[in-house]
Amino acid sequence: MKIQRPNIKINKTWLMLIVAIVLSLLTTWLTLQYLKHKEQSIEAEVTARAQQDKGATIAVVVPTRRLPPGTLLDQSLVASRNVPADFISEDTITVEQFDALKGQALIRQVERGKPLRKADIREVYADFSGTLKPGKRAMTINVDEINSVSHMVEPGNLVDLMLVLSSSGDPARGQTPGGQTVVPFLDQVKVLATGQKVTHDDPASQGSAERRKVSYSNFTLEVTPTQAARLVLATELGKIRAVLRNENDKQTVDFDSVNTANLLDDIRERAKRAAVAKPQRDASYSPAYVEYIIGGKANGDAVAPAINVALPPGFGPAMPAADGSAAAAAAPAAAGLPDNLSQLLKLGLGNSPAAAKSSK
Repeated sequence: MKIQRPNIKINKTWLMLIVAIVLSLLTTWLTLQYLKHKEQSIEAEVTARAQQDKGATIAVVVPTRRLPPGTLLDQSLVASRNVPADFISEDTITVEQFDALKGQALIRQVERGKPLRKADIREVYADFSGTLKPGKRAMTINVDEINSVSHMVEPGNLVDLMLVLSSSGDPARGQTPGGQTVVPFLDQVKVLATGQKVTHDDPASQGSAERRKVSYSNFTLEVTPTQAARLVLATELGKIRAVLRNENDKQTVDFDSVNTANLLDDIRERAKRAAVAKPQRDASYSPAYVEYIIGGKANGDAVAPAINVALPPGFGPAMPAADGSAAAAAAPAAAGLPDNLSQLLKLGLGNSPAAAKSSK
């Protein structure tokens, strides 16, 4: 008996649809497996790099929210954040420094998560004496526009002080009578206030129209008690000159005193060097003009007017002739020069005040 297979008709459209769905599911699964493997690889790389650079990070202080100007720093407003050492500046506040700066006020708005800097804050005191550090004193000296670098010195700047002394004229010490001596006095002295201004202008507002130049007539300096005593005596002995310096320049100022004698010696030495370096004029050189002296008195009491007349073209200094005599070469030149006032006026010198006055 022959068994017949059932005649099943397969719809090719549905078959293709099923195959496409299966392939799509397989592709999706393979893609998810690849992305998962890639994510694990990136995490492992980041973790390895963080472990490698773990010693190069610094814990800095960042606000937990946006802080407006005038906010007093408090423990509840900030948090610690590890930042690579290459990404922070010198004045960034670290976690170790925060306790010393706690309670100070912000002078500008600080965004959330942005490291705090010392330039963002300002100390708040009940009075000016609270700004002085232990062992320091404040002392005020008078200044003028020149001594204050045209009123451009700001609180917080560093200045060098020089003492100008009047010389008594001791020749044994190289001093001349009535001269002056300048000696280095104090260096790297901090300016606490200019007039009654005790804070530096905000750099962000330097270009604003509201910022105006404030004049002042004194500096308040931060000094030690010994420096204060020396400064008191120095103001009685002579004049104090303040010289502005860069705050990052920590080099000690040390130079010999400058007085009138060694200053003049330096000027003379420069003049000598300039004279040696100047090319010497040939001795045989003679100017290409003739000087005419008009009028004058025989006794020489009056000063006669003089006129320099340029030589006509073709005339010049006497040159030796072929036979060695200079007279032969000078003869033609002498023949062409004016020998009286009329001929001098014909050469175009009639407009000269001296010549006109002589012709009258």
